[in-house]
Amino acid sequence: MNIVVCCKAVPGLVTDLKIGADGKAIQYQGQLLAINECDEYALEEALALKRSHGGQITAISMGNIKALDILYYALAKGADKAVRVDCESQDPRVASNVIASALGKLDFDLVLTGTQSRDTLGGQVGIAAASLLGIPFAYAVVEVEARENNTVKVRKELGGGRYAEVELMLPALLCVQTGIQPLTFVPPARRIRARQQPVASFSLADLGLQVDQLAPRGYRFIAVRPPERTHQVELLQGSPQEIATALLNKIRESL
Repeated sequence: MNIVVCCKAVPGLVTDLKIGADGKAIQYQGQLLAINECDEYALEEALALKRSHGGQITAISMGNIKALDILYYALAKGADKAVRVDCESQDPRVASNVIASALGKLDFDLVLTGTQSRDTLGGQVGIAAASLLGIPFAYAVVEVEARENNTVKVRKELGGGRYAEVELMLPALLCVQTGIQPLTFVPPARRIRARQQPVASFSLADLGLQVDQLAPRGYRFIAVRPPERTHQVELLQGSPQEIATALLNKIRESL
């Protein structure tokens, strides 16, 4: 089974967090990038499927040269190949278009992504990429079972403690939920060796895309604001009976 895992590079440790002067962006100090948490769980699930069914894993990331750190990390984890797409965008429409075009250049049976990225919390790219590729998909997947009839059986969350089991024909795309597999530790020596492995690179021209085709449309930041404090904490004092009475009165006032 050939598996492609989409790994997004997101800010790691950040300091001096503040809102930009234009009120439309967040500024921070931070040089380190980390693999998106949901995507790391997707990678762990790919490694588990490879151990059970064989095949190879290709990690793919969209971003500038700094995204190589994430791909080296994926190789150190156990991915066989890595591909970087030289494009930067937070627009989910642009990202899904670029990722879908890159996936079209790869040989895969299954694509695994996280449910959402830690920086934008959009949760759109995986589903949109699957739609562009015309392949079946499932979202918030918590269990994957590969079957011999060229299908996968997955269990996905529906919310409210409910789950659904569906069967998808391959090739397919799964948006994986956190916790699907335990995260594994990568020894530093293995991470150093991974940096000696080659990483393929696609430009927009390689994917047959033009910059003007990827201009953001219908998606823009209007404003970024800090959390608003609308309530103050009030400590209730007295005996348990007095506190219970005061709490009951507060509840009645709010109704």
